[in-house]
Amino acid sequence: MNKLLPLLLIFMTTQLFAQALDDNQLSQQDKDFQQEVMRANYVPQLLQVADGTLKKDEFNRHLMVWQRITQLAPNKPQYQFELARAYALMGEKTGAYNALVKLQNAGLSYQIDGDETFKKVQGTKVYDYIVNGMTDNASAYGEGTVVATVDDSFSGMLFENIAYDKDNNRFLLASIRSGEIYQIDGKGHLSPFIADANPEQGPWGAVDMALSHDKKSLWVASASMPQYNGVTEQNLGSAMISHYNLSDGELIKRYQFDEMKSPQLLTALHVGHQGGLYFLNLFNKTIYQLNKDTGKADKVIELPGLSAIKAITSNADDSYLYIADFEKGLFVIDVANQKVGNMDPKGDRFFTGISDLFYVDGDLVGIQSGVSPARVMRFDLKNGLIIGMSFPVEASHDDFETLGNGTLVGESVYYVANSQWGKMDMGGNLIDGEQWQALKIIKSPIDFRMQEHIENQKRIEEIKKKRGIK
Repeated sequence: MNKLLPLLLIFMTTQLFAQALDDNQLSQQDKDFQQEVMRANYVPQLLQVADGTLKKDEFNRHLMVWQRITQLAPNKPQYQFELARAYALMGEKTGAYNALVKLQNAGLSYQIDGDETFKKVQGTKVYDYIVNGMTDNASAYGEGTVVATVDDSFSGMLFENIAYDKDNNRFLLASIRSGEIYQIDGKGHLSPFIADANPEQGPWGAVDMALSHDKKSLWVASASMPQYNGVTEQNLGSAMISHYNLSDGELIKRYQFDEMKSPQLLTALHVGHQGGLYFLNLFNKTIYQLNKDTGKADKVIELPGLSAIKAITSNADDSYLYIADFEKGLFVIDVANQKVGNMDPKGDRFFTGISDLFYVDGDLVGIQSGVSPARVMRFDLKNGLIIGMSFPVEASHDDFETLGNGTLVGESVYYVANSQWGKMDMGGNLIDGEQWQALKIIKSPIDFRMQEHIENQKRIEEIKKKRGIK
């Protein structure tokens, strides 16, 4: 994943801008269609329209729809790629190149060489640069190593969340399937650690977990959901948080929140730097903080505009919360003032697809599983609110498939390289033709080639300044 400085400079120099369709070349029917599309705000419906126009070879209308979709959802890289394809079908080189370069400059990679969709925009030096850049971005990057595995006979237990007990040199794995917490010791042996799931009273499937601030205890969020073996009509939608001693797994206390309406799915556990436990109720899109004195959940903020929140972290004094929404990107919350800010408001850098998020030394580290290539990223924060530089930690590792969640320990991040979640149907059953794989946990240093990236960024900023480019 190199920076390809020559390509970047070419596009700084040429200052290409996407071309809109010329109104003078549109029929009245096309103009009416365009106006109707521009009034539409529901992306799933527009996706259906885009599919329909493509099947009818109505390429000009197809482009109109994708222009609107990317206007509504500018931070989804797959949509940006489809916009490039739509421009290419019309033979619009500038629009296609601009969309592709935007993806490439974000370190992403899509297969365009050999794709007949791009036939009309091939044959230029710019196109060749883009092809080479996409290939370069797809190259393996980083020095991550596999440090633990779970045999495929156990991977169907759905260990979607992990923690690392540094004092005892062991990984902890939360099973959604059985509700148990397993451990992998320093010799790689897998064994049960906490096994108190109860279909009638709870806890249920272990959805998430986090170590306490002092690393002496363990918080576990559980829920009854289709992937949990003990799910019934009676317990479906039930949830709780349990607190255990880390040394022996003994229960300290359970917390159920009757003040919340059912159903509940408590997830995205985060222990703040001041020791407080934050969590999300996915169904009402609200973040809470556990009140240990009352045993209740104190509402922090409701986020009705976000529907795919995957992770929460916070700065050093917990005054800011950082939220990773898989579909919409990264957001920062000023807790005291109840303000929410989009950390990529222009959709320039594609912060979607992040499944886990950590704060370290004034930076954010994100496991970005929902982009191509899957990668682990580090984001430099300015004043705690704005992302300045961003650079890869790990990408296109040979063992990467669908990245799962992880945990930050010192200057390294541990994470699942091949989540098994996508192998199931909605009922939690293995999809026909799929099979469980040995689960792999990778360790990646979060400062890999960081200084080199900082120096490259400085060079780019100096060149932009000299050329008068903002």
